[in-house]
Amino acid sequence: MDFVAGFLQRQYVVILIGLLLSLPVGAWRYFATPPSYTANATMMIDTRKGALQSLLGETIADGPWIESQIGVLKSQNVAAYVVKQLRLAEDPDFIRSDTGLFDRVFSQEPAKSDADRTAVAVAVLRSQLEIRRVGLSYMINIEFRSANPEQAVKIANAMIDGYIYDQLNAKYQSNRRAGDWLQERLQNLREQAASAERAVIDFKAKNNIVKAGGTLMNDKQLTELAGQLTIARARASDLKLRLERIQAVREAYQQDQPSAAADEEITEAMNNGIITRLRTQYLDLVNREADFSARLGKGHATVVNLRNQIRDLRKSIRDELGRIEETHKSEYEIAKKRQEESEKGLTALVSQSTETNQAQVALFSLESAAQSYRKLYDNFLQQYTESQQQQSYPISDARALSPASVTKTGPKVVQAWTLTIFGGGMLGFGIGALREVLDRGFRTREQVRSVLETNCLGLVPMIANDGSISVAPDWKSTRALATLSRIKSKFARCADRSDRPAKIGSIPTMLRAVFAAPFSPYADAIRAVKVTLDLNERSGKSKVLGLISCLPNEGKSTVAVAISTLIAQSGARVVLVDCDVRNPSLSRALAPDADAGFLDVLAGKVDLADAVWTVPNTRMAFLPIVRNAALPNAIEMLASDAADALFSLLRDKYEYVIVDLAPLVAEVDVHVTSRVIDSYVLVIEWGTTKIDLVKYALQNAPGLQAQIVGAVLNKVDMATVRRYDKYGASYYYGRDRYASAVS
Repeated sequence: MDFVAGFLQRQYVVILIGLLLSLPVGAWRYFATPPSYTANATMMIDTRKGALQSLLGETIADGPWIESQIGVLKSQNVAAYVVKQLRLAEDPDFIRSDTGLFDRVFSQEPAKSDADRTAVAVAVLRSQLEIRRVGLSYMINIEFRSANPEQAVKIANAMIDGYIYDQLNAKYQSNRRAGDWLQERLQNLREQAASAERAVIDFKAKNNIVKAGGTLMNDKQLTELAGQLTIARARASDLKLRLERIQAVREAYQQDQPSAAADEEITEAMNNGIITRLRTQYLDLVNREADFSARLGKGHATVVNLRNQIRDLRKSIRDELGRIEETHKSEYEIAKKRQEESEKGLTALVSQSTETNQAQVALFSLESAAQSYRKLYDNFLQQYTESQQQQSYPISDARALSPASVTKTGPKVVQAWTLTIFGGGMLGFGIGALREVLDRGFRTREQVRSVLETNCLGLVPMIANDGSISVAPDWKSTRALATLSRIKSKFARCADRSDRPAKIGSIPTMLRAVFAAPFSPYADAIRAVKVTLDLNERSGKSKVLGLISCLPNEGKSTVAVAISTLIAQSGARVVLVDCDVRNPSLSRALAPDADAGFLDVLAGKVDLADAVWTVPNTRMAFLPIVRNAALPNAIEMLASDAADALFSLLRDKYEYVIVDLAPLVAEVDVHVTSRVIDSYVLVIEWGTTKIDLVKYALQNAPGLQAQIVGAVLNKVDMATVRRYDKYGASYYYGRDRYASAVS
């Protein structure tokens, strides 16, 4: 929402211009458009099916089916029927009724042949026709728009007649084609059904396939034998389980485990009288042995005798179980023999039935084919009868519910002006959006912070350069520094000289704006740079600040003068150094008559004191550059030891050193001064310098980017910036505040 509001605030003038441009166009179109009339007729579609639909299957009268009927109404066949019945191809007014506004202004070549006129009339009729379904019903509303109301009514009614005629003709043709096809198909089906039935009878006779009660004899035998095999398998399995149990009991008695044997004896031999008697004696002896052992001891002769009797009884039980085991083995062998005989008989019967089953599969296929042919023949015979009946008396699927009524529908005032305003608004929005896309310059502080990842120190307003003031130079000397190197000592000795006059040119009004309006946004932006310079920990007591920009004419020299002026106004010692050896615009503005400057001091041709210019009644000094053809290696001189010594002297002599550097497009000029500059301030022309250009320039100078303490947006239109920064600009950079500050 904030973006939309800002967009409207910035581009509302363009949007209003688009609206204003659309108003005369809309008015001309409204008054130049002739009145139009719309005839409305309603038709009902029935859902009864003809012979062809019955043959192909039931058609569901759902939404898609209704839409299909609407498509038939819009078809070229129905339109051609209406054109032919009403002779619309012979009416020149009807053929030209669908031409646009511009087509009516410019003449068109009329159609020459009858076919061409008919095609044009059909196209005109279809273009002015609108057909839609009434709700979810089977009613269809037909609307036709025309400049002639009587003609619109005739065409709307004729559309219903054309649809009915098209449906009757389509049904007649479909029934006729279906009858012809059915007649030929019936003859083929009759022959195919007879052949299939004869094939079934011949196949049964050839393969001796006989059925009793609807089932083959082999199937009955297989069923009975399978039942017998199941019983034999169950009998053999039961005897095998009993035999295994008897063997387990004998094994338990063999290993002297009477408790386990007793458990098995209960389940397997409880009906055997001998085992029951022996078991009773065995239990009695066990109890007696336990009683005598407790009274007489386990080694007593009576106890030993009882143990021998118990052992003999256990052997007797085991022998009896052996006889039972032999009996079960005999029965198991008999049951197993019966099972094997049943399996052999079943295998033989299955082998015998293989051929019969294969023949049965083929028989099923033949019988199915015969039944299918018979059903198809009966079905087609019924359809053929119905098609003959439908062909003799076709029934229409549609009827008219209400005759056409006509109303005036155009031109509509609200619709025309709504479209005009909407079109104008879209034109304005489109142009505004194009301007937003093409605007790739810096507009807000947030753009500086997000794109460059540095602080925006201030917005410097654009001030008209309509006046100047004259400032005379002042002579000022400095003390020599004995601790500097040989070159630095030379500069120090020259700094005490104050006997050469110098003259500073006129200063434009924008350079003295800090004095004229100390509380203006211009002064605030400059003051923000000074505060940042004071807080920069890398600069120490002597602060060296370089002013850079990406391109020329972005105002970095003006900002440099303003910063120096503000510092001098506060009473601090400041020197402004022009280091733009390629285009010393600052020197031409402040000291156009200077005959010696920064390069001459580096070359040792003049003393520092002779090259420095100062402003009277302030502590501001200026070191210009004078282009000298005798010094072609100016860039190399910036990277020399002499430059290091000179800036060291300036650090000691002045509290602030403001350096106006060349633009970043001259990469070498800025790089050679990076070792003597503590920090940089990037000056960006508001709304003009492209974001991509600044990013590209800083990417090619990674070491320089680390020393940038902030950026300044220069030449800001304060009346326009509020459209981009509504939170800060409306209050902090408002017109009232600026006006009061200037006053």
